[in-house]
Amino acid sequence: MTTKIFLTLIMLIFFISTKTSYAAGIEITDSRATPEYWINRAVDGDELMLNQKQIERLNAEMLERDKYSADLANYPETISAADLRQRIEKISKDVNLVGSGSVMANRNLSALNYDVDIRYAVTTERVNIRLLPQGLTGDKYDSIQGTALDPAEPVAVLWESSDGKFSFVQARYYFGWISKNSLAFTDRETWLTYVEPENFVVVINNKKFVNVNGKVIRFQMGAKIPLQSSELENNSWTARLPIIENYELKEVSAKILNDENVSADFLPCTTNNFIELSFKFLGDVYGWGGLDNSVDCSSFVQNVYRAMGINIPRDADRQEGCMPIFAVFNNVTYSERLDIVRRAPTGALLFKPGHVMMKLGNDDNGKPIIIHAASSYFSGGEKIYIRKVLVSDTSYQNYSGTPTLDALTGIAFPK
Repeated sequence: MTTKIFLTLIMLIFFISTKTSYAAGIEITDSRATPEYWINRAVDGDELMLNQKQIERLNAEMLERDKYSADLANYPETISAADLRQRIEKISKDVNLVGSGSVMANRNLSALNYDVDIRYAVTTERVNIRLLPQGLTGDKYDSIQGTALDPAEPVAVLWESSDGKFSFVQARYYFGWISKNSLAFTDRETWLTYVEPENFVVVINNKKFVNVNGKVIRFQMGAKIPLQSSELENNSWTARLPIIENYELKEVSAKILNDENVSADFLPCTTNNFIELSFKFLGDVYGWGGLDNSVDCSSFVQNVYRAMGINIPRDADRQEGCMPIFAVFNNVTYSERLDIVRRAPTGALLFKPGHVMMKLGNDDNGKPIIIHAASSYFSGGEKIYIRKVLVSDTSYQNYSGTPTLDALTGIAFPK
């Protein structure tokens, strides 16, 4: 072989390996991207990390800290004009929205000069909560998108837009504007049976589709589907689901098969369940604020936690502020920071500005590995959109070239 041919082969190998590495990006696709890898490494993977009483206490503490969440079972029957106005204005200020004059006027604040009696409604499909009374813009990073709610979710209806097309509502973990076409109005007594259903199943897959009168509706992991009773018949439960008839709630029946998509109760809080539940989202598209019928970083981890009955807040900054602290990174060296992340348990949430990730464990080389709904990362100063739920390590970089490990602000875990 001549020197020229040899050098050409070396350059070709280098080019192929470089292209392969670049194409792979931050995503890990080897055995570490399988639940089996982590379950096989788990010590006491089925041992309870939190029992039911601990979960109830934790939920109460987080509810008290989170100003966006509400105890709907004890929600007041009226709200003052000042309080309601503050909430409506807050969601715009929090994200520095600059809405058009007509959209801002559609909030109907000029008419808000009296205390308001609460009305009660239930969502009839997966529905968006908007930060202003305006429909979707079509942008994958729609700045007015807050979050999305599952079907059969109870909401307290506080106000209406000027055009009558949107209702301002308080849901369990969020408040904002919802299209009235997705709300079935009812009395408080009926509404409370959706707030605290006596019988229900929990969705434990990334999604669950249910046929309701010929219309397929979509639930995400952790959603509670209310049942007529807890009895199984022909390996199915009978759900009681809301539809709209003359603007009011009417209930219809739907069969829910007893399969791998649902559970008769919340799953135990264990290492193995953190692993198995999180991997059910692997490969799903990144959905800002629940767009594309999917999850962003904070709704991904929220859904995993709520499948075990743990009601963490919706947004990453609120999760970091409300959950029990495992570690805060102030004035620590790189080796100290790495050691802290290595010691974080499976299921721990790692935070950096604008993003949350879930710890899976440490691989054979002691490298911390995470699973998260990733929007983008930077390579060589270039922003690369990846937009999926994936497994990675903590070395990928932000816009300034800082590795994720060095950008972490804290770790939270309910233990």
